[in-house]
Amino acid sequence: MSPQTVFVRTRKGGVAMSDESVPMSAGFRRLLGLINGKRDSAALLAELPHLDAEDLALWTLELMRQGCIAARDELPPEDAAFSMTTEMPANLAHLTHLSDGSTVDAGALIESITADVSRAIPPAATAATEKKLARTARLAVIESVTSYKAVEGAGFFIYPDAAQGLPPEPRVCIATHDAVQAKLLTLLVKRAGGVPDPAESRDALLAMLRAATRAHVLFLDGDLPGIDGFRALEAIRAKPALKGMRVVLIAAQGERADLARALMLGASGYIVKPLTREVMEVAIPQLFGRKGK
Repeated sequence: MSPQTVFVRTRKGGVAMSDESVPMSAGFRRLLGLINGKRDSAALLAELPHLDAEDLALWTLELMRQGCIAARDELPPEDAAFSMTTEMPANLAHLTHLSDGSTVDAGALIESITADVSRAIPPAATAATEKKLARTARLAVIESVTSYKAVEGAGFFIYPDAAQGLPPEPRVCIATHDAVQAKLLTLLVKRAGGVPDPAESRDALLAMLRAATRAHVLFLDGDLPGIDGFRALEAIRAKPALKGMRVVLIAAQGERADLARALMLGASGYIVKPLTREVMEVAIPQLFGRKGK
C-alpha cells in the first residue's frame, strides 16, 4: 500500500471495534478506531508515533487479511462500517450509489450498518481463525513499546499469556551446554516450583521432544551445539503435538528485530545473555504466573 492509501472499516471491522467479545488486541482495536475513511497512512502514523511505516504496513495488511479494513476506493459503500456521518468520505455524505447501481440515502445505510455492528457475535473457533488471531496478538506485542523496552532494560521479555494453562509444578527442560547457566536455571526453576530436566546436547533435546511425556516449558539456548535456536523454534511450532510447549529462547542478540522474529515464530519468552541471577529471579516466576522477588 502507498502512503496515500486511505482505509475504511468493513462491517466486520465495525463489529470487531464495538464488541468486546471479539478476540482482538487493544493495539489493533485502537488502529481500527483511527481508521475512518479519511486518514491516509501518513496521518495514521502521526497518531501512532511508536510505529514506523513498515510496522504500519504489517498491521494494516493483517487487518485486511482478517477482512476488518479495506482500501476506501476498493470497498463497495454497503460493505463499509460508518458509526457516524463524519466518518464517511465526502462523496457519500448524502446519496450513496451501491455496487448494484442503485441509490440509497446515506442515513438509511448508516442505520443498517449500525444494526450489524451492534449485533454481538461469538468468538470464532476454527483453527484458521485462531491462527490469525494469534498472529494478530503477536504483532500487537511486537509493536508494543513495552516489549522491546523490556528486553533493553530488564534483559528479558515473557509473552503475556505464557503461564496460562501451566500445571502447578511444570516440567521444565533446560537445553544448554553451559554448566553455569544450567546450574542457575535448575536452581531457580526449582525455587519457582518447576521440575527441571537438563538436556546438555542436541540429541538429549531431540529425545525429550520425541518422548511420550514432554516438558511443559523449554529453555532453549540458541548456542547449543548443532542447534540454531530460531530454526529449532520454528520446527517445534510446526509440530501439532508440541503446540502447548512454552519455548523460551536464550540468545546473545537483544535487538528488537530478534525479539520480533522469536515472537512471530511462537516463542513464549526471550532472554538475553549473559544470564544473571537478578534477571532470572524475576523472569522465571513471571513465566510460571507467580510473583517474583
